[in-house]
Amino acid sequence: MNDWHSQHYLDAGRQAGIDEELLQRAVAAAEYTLTRPNHGPPVLTIGHLAQLCGVETGLLHAYVAREGDDPYREFTIRKRPIPGEAPRYRFIAVPEPRLLQVQTWIATEILRQAPCHGASKAFAPGNRLITAAGVHCRAQWMIKIDVRDFFESITEIDVHRVFRERGYQPLVAFELARICTRLRDDHRHPTSFLPQRRKPKYYGGSGYSVYPRTLIGVLPQGAPTSPMLANLAVRDLDEVLTSLASQFGLRYSRYADDLTFSTRRKSFGRARAKDAIGQIYQALINRGLSPNRAKTAIVSPGARKIVLGLLVDGTRPRLSREFRSRLRMHLYFVAHPDHGPAQHAKMRGFASVEGLRQHLLGLIAFAGQIDALFADWCRAEMRRANWPLT
Repeated sequence: MNDWHSQHYLDAGRQAGIDEELLQRAVAAAEYTLTRPNHGPPVLTIGHLAQLCGVETGLLHAYVAREGDDPYREFTIRKRPIPGEAPRYRFIAVPEPRLLQVQTWIATEILRQAPCHGASKAFAPGNRLITAAGVHCRAQWMIKIDVRDFFESITEIDVHRVFRERGYQPLVAFELARICTRLRDDHRHPTSFLPQRRKPKYYGGSGYSVYPRTLIGVLPQGAPTSPMLANLAVRDLDEVLTSLASQFGLRYSRYADDLTFSTRRKSFGRARAKDAIGQIYQALINRGLSPNRAKTAIVSPGARKIVLGLLVDGTRPRLSREFRSRLRMHLYFVAHPDHGPAQHAKMRGFASVEGLRQHLLGLIAFAGQIDALFADWCRAEMRRANWPLT
């Protein structure tokens, strides 16, 4: 939708009687946006954004001012099981349809082509799971680090900075940031409680008086804008960690909140790995992120190397035997006439048959990135099952 023409805008504005100085400032703002790499369309005001997205301006004002009921619906999905551990769940916040429409437009038109760091392997166009895992094939030593509450650690201030870097003026960037973030009870902190270096410069000033709330939102996991905004918000961290990895002779990749460092040198050693972890932790903390220390792992030579659920001890990533066996087990029971989807969903603790079906489809899609023939067999087994009509 990058079909901006300044002369058309000026002609239309003059015909409408808009002040010439105001028109020239708007054109300058639009042309600045168009100078950014892989730029999105100019957005001059919240009314302009409403027109581009096909919604009412008043609705966007309400989102930005955080007025009315929470426009998100929360639910949980079960995470991939870990042997010996209790079931784990991920909390998802899905925006209401009109907010989803606006966020989808922002994700598609503004964020989709934004340049991410090369170490970031999730959510950007062309990135695939197999590519992310393939970085670490034939590794001898590996360090795996998980970031706690990754999306909710990316604040409205970080998101504002992303939109400013995309070439949008401060007030528009503020409004875009508000539309893409959400208040949570455990994140309702006045700006005065933020560290001095993190205080939002976009608060204050007469231009923001229509938005009196000064509480800081965070990225909701479940919004279409959150994945790319998270990637862009931590681009500086990716640069620091890439440099740090180079100093230690390591390869680095990040897939959302999963950080992996590896080397093919057997001589690397556990002591050096611990030194690297200390510096990685400090880089995360400096960026306002919290490492999940309980999930940090040093994988030594001879041990199985798994990245993002894939074995990387050979020349290319492959599915683990455990993954194949678990998926075959599910498909055996859902397709067996003496069991079926409803009974299996109940036995395995799924909230609904549809939840089980979506879980299996996700696993099969995952498998399909690595082994197309196995995934085809799985889909055939899914079709054999007697799934209830919805």
